[in-house]
Amino acid sequence: MAEGDPSADLLADLRVIEVSGDVPAAACGLEFARWGADVTVFERPDSKLCTATPIIEHDGQQVSLLRQSLIRRKKVGAGDWRDQLAGVDVLISDVPLSEPVELSELQHMAESHPHLIIVHSTPFGTSGPYAEFQADDLVLQALGGFAGTNGLPGREPLAAPGTIIPRAVGVLGAVAALAALLERLHSGLGEWIELSSMEACSTLIMSMRSEFSGQPVPRGAGPVGWAEVVETSNGWITLSPWSKEVLRHLPIAFGCDAPPEHLLNGEERFAEPDPSREYTLPIVQSHDAETVWTKLSELGIVMAWHRTARELLDDPQLEALQFFEHRDDLPGLSTLRGARRTMRPGVTPADQPRRDSFTARPRPNAATGPLDGLRVVDFTHAWLGPYAATLLSDLGAEVIKVEGPKRPDLWRYDANEPMRVAAPDAHPLNVRPNFNMANRGKRTVSIALDTEEGRELALQLIARADLVLENFRPRVLENLRLTHDEMRAVNPQVALISFSGFGTGGPYDNYRANGGTTEGNAGWDLLFGYRDGPPLILGTMQADPIVGAQMAAAALAAAWRVQRESASVHVQGSMFESAVGYIDEYVLAASVGIDMPARNGNRLADAVPHECFRCRDAADGSEEWIAISVRSDDEWLPLATLGGFDQPQWRTLSGRQVDELRIESVMTSWTQSWDAQTLQHRLQSVGVAAGVVHSTLSHLRDPHLASRDWWLHLTHPDTGTRQYQGYPWQLARNPASCSRPAPRLGGHTEEILRDTLGLDGTMIARLLSDGVVSGLQAKRKPGEPRPQPISPR
Repeated sequence: MAEGDPSADLLADLRVIEVSGDVPAAACGLEFARWGADVTVFERPDSKLCTATPIIEHDGQQVSLLRQSLIRRKKVGAGDWRDQLAGVDVLISDVPLSEPVELSELQHMAESHPHLIIVHSTPFGTSGPYAEFQADDLVLQALGGFAGTNGLPGREPLAAPGTIIPRAVGVLGAVAALAALLERLHSGLGEWIELSSMEACSTLIMSMRSEFSGQPVPRGAGPVGWAEVVETSNGWITLSPWSKEVLRHLPIAFGCDAPPEHLLNGEERFAEPDPSREYTLPIVQSHDAETVWTKLSELGIVMAWHRTARELLDDPQLEALQFFEHRDDLPGLSTLRGARRTMRPGVTPADQPRRDSFTARPRPNAATGPLDGLRVVDFTHAWLGPYAATLLSDLGAEVIKVEGPKRPDLWRYDANEPMRVAAPDAHPLNVRPNFNMANRGKRTVSIALDTEEGRELALQLIARADLVLENFRPRVLENLRLTHDEMRAVNPQVALISFSGFGTGGPYDNYRANGGTTEGNAGWDLLFGYRDGPPLILGTMQADPIVGAQMAAAALAAAWRVQRESASVHVQGSMFESAVGYIDEYVLAASVGIDMPARNGNRLADAVPHECFRCRDAADGSEEWIAISVRSDDEWLPLATLGGFDQPQWRTLSGRQVDELRIESVMTSWTQSWDAQTLQHRLQSVGVAAGVVHSTLSHLRDPHLASRDWWLHLTHPDTGTRQYQGYPWQLARNPASCSRPAPRLGGHTEEILRDTLGLDGTMIARLLSDGVVSGLQAKRKPGEPRPQPISPR
């Protein structure tokens, strides 16, 4: 297929059976179907998807648009799936632990089909104190630390809206399955992958911030001190009113008076908040959201315009990328439109294969994961790309991170100093928690890509790689003369994965983005917030790793295609497209005239109560919360009996819906006298779904994760031995592993030039002296100014 052909199905030779009843397993299957695999779904009799909102009436039946989104490009199977495993490569199942017969059958399938890759999705895994807990998405986000970063201080923590997190869990399951398939090319053997929603969710938060500081990441309507949601004349935007970049550009965009000079003094990125807001907000509030977003984005400001799903359907960037497609799922409903692929793969046949491809390399005696031997050159920065590359590293890939001597990964910069865990003379670019979290397991080489010799060194690395990852804005690789065509010239079987903020082509392609603005642009934030308040931003840029999971899956789908035939692959995606795909059910609803639901905290129409409730404060005075979800009348009675608030009119869902606010008030009065951990176990013991809302600090001490040996302990030369997040999955035969902390700047430059590129000492010394490369920067030089970031992504 030609480069850029959107019909390039990277997994067309794979067969998958999905036996599912909930979102993670269905989303895992969808990721295979997205890339052209033959996926047959067998829906469990107790499937939650058939009644999931949004619902439409079609041909006299109630149809779930979430289900329609998740079965896209799949076949609905008939008969018994157990009789249809011949020739199947991947089996995805979410059979619960409460069904031991079905679970035993699944385990038997693994034994009788030794080539089969099995993904078993459960809320908490198959062992540990929470293994048989009742849970839904709210409880899982609470225990996984995600909800505890979101919302306003003093108010209830908030889970991410819609099905964003369970979809991300499913994509992460597909990442592990694709890695196991690549390993099977060597061994011929299958794999059992245990996908725990809690553990997968736990990889999406900034635990290292608390591990380094000893303090929880505060809740503050988004990343504290970075930006806020601002109302315009007709809608909402995300903007930093105190950013000096914004202050300087407002007069250019709108012809208004310049800001007071004192706000622009000094080298810091941000001015005083209150006087900056006094200047900025009247200007913004006098214009419509689209105008503010367009004018400031064109000037390079990182911001968001909060669009509804209906507005996204008419978005010119998505139209230019041919993002949407008409669906023929429901005959006679011609207006139904939803996400196509969310990424655009292109396959170019190679004239000749590369001799040292992944499948041709000998297997090591002691494997460190299914991707052992896969070589990745990583040009990414911040969180999106580094998270994707770290997933590959955890699965055994060799990841070489390329940084510029003068433009290293921007997440090496941090405004907060000093770091109490760092050695006093440590270089500040080596000790930041965000960077250390997102880059463990990698080696780094510092190369000046804007020099001719630096470019040649990069091409030599690419010539020896299987995968290349980058998340620059469009045309950066073109300016560096490191395009896919130039990569293919040195490596006819390279797979390049390119993710930018908005994709290549279209009116927004050069606009800047980050995780916090992507969620607003993609419609998430209009769904997210309290019933009586404005849209809110997720706590810590979490759209980055959520989209990063998609980038990692795309990388391994491309690697599969490259290893199966003599070809090169270029996958082009964006944060914007992928994020819109995570709310596809609301896009489908908008296409048939149904508006997105109003913000309503954690509440759900079919689960009352479904909320986080304040418990007794901890000994140190910090807030404690518990998430409680009642999905049926049978679950309500033991809760009401335990709390002493049983009333006849509340024994039915309809009765609880009428009195929802009163029930929440009564329950809050009750829960505030309880210790959250004690109440969690009391409620679970009577069959009620409940979980402590972990902060990023208390999450580090969760007993379930500790019992499963989930945490990693890695020793960094500057920060000592620290607790790092574990993996989203457990692989039985070829487990994930990581023994290396994040690299110091330039820490492996000489090693990589010598051992990977074969350069001698004389050549390396000259490259160092000429500034083409930079070696280890370990110590702060006396009088060296505090490093400032170049710019956001």
